Amino acid sequence: MPLFDSSEYVVHHGDCIPHMLEEMPEESVDFSIFSPPFPSLYAYSDAEGDIGNVDSMGGEAAVHLSFMFNGLARVLKPGRAAVVHVCQIPRMKRSGGVGLCDFRGTNIRLGERAGLVYEYDWCVRKNPQAQAIRTRSRELQFSGLENDRAAQRGTLCDYLIKFRKPGENAVKIDSKNQVSRNDWVAWAEGCWDDIHETDTLNTAAAKSEEDTKHICPLQLEVIRRCVLLYSNPGEIVFSPFTGIGSEGFMALGGKSPKTGKQIRDARRFYGCELKPEYWKQAQKNLALAESQSKSVEQISLFAGVCDDDHN
Repeated sequence: MPLFDSSEYVVHHGDCIPHMLEEMPEESVDFSIFSPPFPSLYAYSDAEGDIGNVDSMGGEAAVHLSFMFNGLARVLKPGRAAVVHVCQIPRMKRSGGVGLCDFRGTNIRLGERAGLVYEYDWCVRKNPQAQAIRTRSRELQFSGLENDRAAQRGTLCDYLIKFRKPGENAVKIDSKNQVSRNDWVAWAEGCWDDIHETDTLNTAAAKSEEDTKHICPLQLEVIRRCVLLYSNPGEIVFSPFTGIGSEGFMALGGKSPKTGKQIRDARRFYGCELKPEYWKQAQKNLALAESQSKSVEQISLFAGVCDDDHN
């Protein structure tokens, strides 16, 4: 059974874990990119199945994530990649914790346990002053620097963990004019320091009264690069935690409001989202991306006709 019909995108409204484990066809996804909920750091909804509604990474959160990775290994095609966006998580003092929780390491271990191969991770630079203002972290503020530097630490960078499902890749990712040699020289560097932190979709419309923390969508340029690297035009990009639709927006050919960059040879998108407000906003963002992609196609077609007439 195919993942979906002739539509360019579908977002399942509900819990991704049972959907991936029981309802989605096996080996139906060409590439997956997503940012899982960060336990104890952000509150996304009051749903029992929301991984964000736990106080620590131990126990319940790890169990939820382990089921998610099992589902991901089930739906991903052999030889194909998944990129997981994470950061290290400060332990909450209200829960008696100190230091950092190794969320990156937890995801790597759970992915490997599910049968995926951990191949690499990129580091995405973050601005320390912007992070200090946004998170109010004492470890980054000037007051700690000038009073007692014993507890000072650097900014918490993002990580892009690349997994791959064992097996032979049946369709090579060798589509022309997708990634140039110059692109690869820049993108193959272990740390991406040219990502604009504000290169995101607008989150205001998706916020609800229950949101206790800000929505933190993945930067669109990160998504664009990964989609170009690990999928062919027309293939299915999947996000189990769709949020407001950032991954789908870029995969479908949406144009970044910040940089104007987009993928000209669009992919298809399949996603899951638990929270109603996010799901509704994702539908709007994906519809916008589809219309922007069609506009580019029409311009390209018109240019081709003009070239033929000129010749």
